[in-house]
Amino acid sequence: MNGQRWITVGVVLGLLALVFGLLLPAIQDAREAARRSDSKRNLQQIGLALHNYHETYTRLPPGGVIREDGTAMHGWLIQIYIFMEASPLWSNVDFQVPWNDFQNQENYDETISYFLIPGVEAHYTSAGYGLTHYLGNPHLLYRNSSVKFRQMTNGTAHTWMVGEVAGNYQPWGYPFNWRSLGTKLFNGPNSYGHPPWQGGHLLLAYGGVEFFSNETSPEILKRFAAAPPIPTAEQMAVPEKRFETVGFYWTEVALQSDPENNTSYFVRILKNQKQQLLQIEFYLSTRPTEQQERDRTQLPGYPRPDLLARIDSDTDLPEVLKSASMSNATTPEQFQSNLKTLESLQKQLLQK
Repeated sequence: MNGQRWITVGVVLGLLALVFGLLLPAIQDAREAARRSDSKRNLQQIGLALHNYHETYTRLPPGGVIREDGTAMHGWLIQIYIFMEASPLWSNVDFQVPWNDFQNQENYDETISYFLIPGVEAHYTSAGYGLTHYLGNPHLLYRNSSVKFRQMTNGTAHTWMVGEVAGNYQPWGYPFNWRSLGTKLFNGPNSYGHPPWQGGHLLLAYGGVEFFSNETSPEILKRFAAAPPIPTAEQMAVPEKRFETVGFYWTEVALQSDPENNTSYFVRILKNQKQQLLQIEFYLSTRPTEQQERDRTQLPGYPRPDLLARIDSDTDLPEVLKSASMSNATTPEQFQSNLKTLESLQKQLLQK
């Protein structure tokens, strides 16, 4: 009897394993199809924002704002972000200083869902900047560009604007977010396309998004790549720079404070895949006023925390906490506990 029961159980388990084995590929295919659809939707939103920018300013945004002295200021993605989402981020960016200035760190540390291909694990650089998985056409978005739709003499249906890239991702705030299309998709990390899909999406200038397979004729891609207007090589030039993007992520640690006080403190910690601490940022958060609470329904993430300091191995922590007036928001015991927490984290920082 017991032997027959075990045989029955074995048969049932075998059938379940068979069913699961048959269903798993279908489930994975469905997930990948959903990701592909979401990425297409991201490009559609980027296209809509580019069109709204053009309607407002009668031109596309500059691919990158580069000063005469060569200082790289800001890129095209932040220029269109205000047309994509109601967020305090855009107004918080200081456009008078470079994108990677300390004053802008807290803005470009964030990831923007519209700029990420669903399923791609790389979200941050080794310096903590949020990435983009989409880059622009260097004929339309380049150094201090000012391109109008009427300059696209091949027609907007035959001119591409933005596409999914296969690798070598860049910070979304980087002022050089463009890349040549080439004549083959998924031809290494510097090409366009997404490996799981055996091809990739391109946003066309009329606003539509089309999928091109890896088997697309090189001649077709060559015509898209050569579509006018055509800037000079100097205008399209980008720095020879590659960002480390594998396995970096942010975590948050709350610090103690008096619950009756309207301010609180926390730190954001950048780690690598070995769990090593690479960077520590110290923030102040203020409890929203009644008006701000009402505004939050219209403006998600508002009010934003304030980045007070970036902590490295040489940072004078007592002085940082003093400058932040932490003693006013904590008891003496809480202050000392916070100091010990920060000192412990500081000791764990990976030496550069």
